[in-house]
Amino acid sequence: MDQLFTIGQLSKLYDIKIPTLRYYDDVGILKPAKVDPESHYRYYSTEEFERLNVIKYLRALDVPISDIKKFFDARDISTLENLLEKQQAEVEQQMKTLQAVNGRITSRLKQVRDAKNSVLGKIEYLNLPETPIVYLRRNYQLSEDIEVPLTALRRKYGLDQAIFLGKIALSLSKQNMLANKFNQYSGILMILESGDEREATSFLSAGSYLRIRFHGTHENSAESYRQLIKYCQDHLLTIIDDAIEITLIDYGITNDFDKYVTEIRLPVR
Repeated sequence: MDQLFTIGQLSKLYDIKIPTLRYYDDVGILKPAKVDPESHYRYYSTEEFERLNVIKYLRALDVPISDIKKFFDARDISTLENLLEKQQAEVEQQMKTLQAVNGRITSRLKQVRDAKNSVLGKIEYLNLPETPIVYLRRNYQLSEDIEVPLTALRRKYGLDQAIFLGKIALSLSKQNMLANKFNQYSGILMILESGDEREATSFLSAGSYLRIRFHGTHENSAESYRQLIKYCQDHLLTIIDDAIEITLIDYGITNDFDKYVTEIRLPVR
């Protein structure tokens, strides 16, 4: 009879944990050549080596155990082809997903670094592209807990809980701004980015914007709004729509209030 190897020896030869080999036995993809009826010890022959090599190869390709079992049950070329084609399609999808995740990480790093290095109190004139958003049209005052309307936003549009800093914004109506009502917002929205798997409910128009960044959060925005209004008056600019206010750095990522940064975008012509 061929030389037999204990499960411990097989584990060392193939660098596979003993519980994994027992699991392979339980699911029926790697049965031992012999099981001692008294001690229940498993023994493997060199015939199992070849089968284990195939299992390791397929597991390295991330093929599920259930598909490996189907292959061994059939043991034909077409089954292997179908198995590999299916796995290839899944890997390609995973690659697309990872590329999208990597893109979002790159975007987030760029945004955080940009916010960290902001020049505060300076008004800039920008041309911005059309921006997709998910918008919840609801009046909001600073005295409210913002998590309540945010929860309504997530529930209404089926959003997940992983909403990152810099994506949630408040809109301040043109009317309220010109009436110096800087603490009465007209809505809460989420700015969508490349790779987001949800449809926009609205868009921020492409065009000319004034942008200012200031130290603090929404509670500290009034002076910046006054600064923007005066700038428009001095430069003969017309405010054409609601302002968008985005907290770029706040308690979500730092306990240091001195590092808080908020941005206001004001559409003008």
